[in-house]
Amino acid sequence: MLAQLIAETRPVPQPAIAYLDFGGVDIATGSFLREAVLGFRDFSRNAIGTLYPVVANANATIEEELTVYLKDRNDAIWACVLDNEGEPTDAHILGELDAAQMNTLHLIAQHRPISAPELAKLRPEEGIGTTAWNNRLATLASKGILMELKTGKTKMFSPVMEAI
Repeated sequence: MLAQLIAETRPVPQPAIAYLDFGGVDIATGSFLREAVLGFRDFSRNAIGTLYPVVANANATIEEELTVYLKDRNDAIWACVLDNEGEPTDAHILGELDAAQMNTLHLIAQHRPISAPELAKLRPEEGIGTTAWNNRLATLASKGILMELKTGKTKMFSPVMEAI
């Protein structure tokens, strides 16, 4: 499946969401989810850079299987339900983000798009410098939780999905 996904994927000039639609799928093994879903997420984030996979329409069993695997790795991925028009609803995160990552995500959701230097200025009382903010943002972007938007030399970040 990963090979098929990669073969069908074309670079996109602007950041875009790729919904991995599990509608009609009753069960998926942990190894399938690891190789296909997370493999494609990693490929998208590393090779394409502007593509953000989101698990869509997965049933509770599939979400639970993926959540268990992700929590063991301290990893996460977005999930949602696509309505009849293909619009995302019920956006949520599967897996686990540590407290600092979750706080960062909430902060960015309130002030999106935002850069690491802007976060450092916004929260000086936390004593976190630009480099540390940049590391947090890069980690969340590599997981596909944050979308990276380049404006000249500046990297701006927003949540991939609207709800947390």
